[in-house]
Amino acid sequence: MKVKLLCSSVGVDEGHQFLMSYLVDDVLAIDAGSIGMLSPPTLQDKIQDVFLSHAHIDHIASLPIFLDNVYRPSPASPMIYGSRATLSSLRGDFFNDRVWPDLFRLSATETPFLRTQEIESGKTVDVGRYRVTPVELNHVVPTFGFVVSDGEASFAIVSDTSPTDEIWKVTNAAPNLRGCFLEASFPNRMDWLAVKSMHLTPAKFAGEVLKLQVDVPVIAVHIKPAFRASVLAELQSLGLPNLKIGEPGREYTF
Repeated sequence: MKVKLLCSSVGVDEGHQFLMSYLVDDVLAIDAGSIGMLSPPTLQDKIQDVFLSHAHIDHIASLPIFLDNVYRPSPASPMIYGSRATLSSLRGDFFNDRVWPDLFRLSATETPFLRTQEIESGKTVDVGRYRVTPVELNHVVPTFGFVVSDGEASFAIVSDTSPTDEIWKVTNAAPNLRGCFLEASFPNRMDWLAVKSMHLTPAKFAGEVLKLQVDVPVIAVHIKPAFRASVLAELQSLGLPNLKIGEPGREYTF
């Protein structure tokens, strides 16, 4: 599988990640922070399935732009997968005719903008040749991490979260695990904020890595741009042999 950590910035590329989206083999997206910014728009047309971890804005910001860009007057439309809480938030807080036109209402008759499917923790969803397993994480709103397999390899996305356990059981059992994306949001000196917002610091990142029983690259993501230098220095000081820093725009092969 080829997994691209999508860019979300304009101007000089300094490695900052403002919005979160992972694109698998150009056809399946995990989170919709920046998929609506893919150019040329024909790249967006290839995406038919979008899995949402949760409804925080950095993970759904460009979803309405994406749906607008790929809409055609036909029965076909992207499938959006999310927890009951996430889909409810999309309906009530986002597609409500105030923030954005109510695409659920507009999809009820004639040709739809989107379809939705509620997913549950631990229940694998088959999408083409992919098997996507959502696993509940520990965050301030209901949030899923994901383990994605294509029959030949697997990878995991563990974000957004504070210290957690269940997803590591699923990740360790995944067939041919090849890599893991793991968040590291705040520097250690801001542990107080990480606790309140339910994110990880480099110190807690290291604790989560200890739960991974497979020798694979661990790619640090979701680093807050304002504290990037501090977080990177603290991550590097851990001396973790498999540590990689997520690079927006890079395509990872698993």
